[in-house]
Order: sequence, then structure tokens, then C-alpha cells
Amino acid sequence: MLELLHGFDHDTVAIRASGVVTGKDYDQQLMPIIEDKLKDHASIKLWYEFDDKFEGVTVGTLWDDAKIGLFHMTDFYRVAIITDSKLVTGMANALAYMIPCPVKVFERHEASDASHWMKET
Repeated sequence: MLELLHGFDHDTVAIRASGVVTGKDYDQQLMPIIEDKLKDHASIKLWYEFDDKFEGVTVGTLWDDAKIGLFHMTDFYRVAIITDSKLVTGMANALAYMIPCPVKVFERHEASDASHWMKET
């Protein structure tokens, strides 16, 4: 499941993943907020946090994730991934080579550092 997070800059989409993330989560929560933010900003930042209850994603979600990359590849200014999972860290580091913006992984205890990094220009 995805939870939209509040209290971030107006050009930032912030979400927390918990349990199992499905394609429905992407279609009903993530994509609408991305597209809404892009109405007001040429590019946006993405804060993608994984909590300690994160179990994984469905196969359909992997496809949805790929679609975000294909259709919105140049729409992101910065991506911060917050996780303590080695698996997610490895996938995020691989993803960083495919996206033309800075992508940085932070451990959950480094959330403050991630927040500062997101504000850099």
C-alpha cells in the first residue's frame, strides 16, 4: 500500500510504501499526484520511503513502475529513496543509472539528511 505524505515542498511528491504495493496503488494514488504536480511544475522531486512493514510489490506494479520511468523520465528533478532494505537499495541503485536525474538512497535514520538533500538546487 502507498500512503501520501504531507509537509514537503510544493514541488515534491512524497509517498511511503508499506505491506504489498499493487498496481492499484500506483493507478489511484501515485500517478494522479504526479500528474497533478506536473500541471504546476516543469519537473518535480520524488520522496519514496519504504517503512519496516514493506513486503514487496506485485508483478503488475513492476510494469507500472517501468511506465512511470518511460513516460515521466525527464519529469523528475531529484529522487530520494529512504529504506533500510538491502534489496530495495540495490534496485534503487540500478534504477539510478536509468534516470537522468540525481537519485540517492538514504537509510531511514538518515531521513533528515535526505530532506536537506532534496532542498538543494
